[in-house]
Amino acid sequence: MPSGWFLLLRFWLRVDGVLMRLRDTRMHCAFGDNVNPIILRESCWREARFQALAAKGYPSDAAAYNDPSIISQRLPVVMNKTHKLKN
Repeated sequence: MPSGWFLLLRFWLRVDGVLMRLRDTRMHCAFGDNVNPIILRESCWREARFQALAAKGYPSDAAAYNDPSIISQRLPVVMNKTHKLKN
């Protein structure tokens, strides 16, 4: 992209019958005219135990959670931070 770049890093952990953990980090760098590039980093941590998901009516079978993109919408946010990194 001539105007900047975007990066997504994802860590997905599933311990069958115990918990699921998702850590997303997104970085974006925008290039502007006659200014230093600005880099933003967003970190979002999501986590839930299988018992908590089952209590909300979601499947308790670990095989139902093969795709982190789908389950990420069901996991509650534990932490969400945005940082502007120095140039």
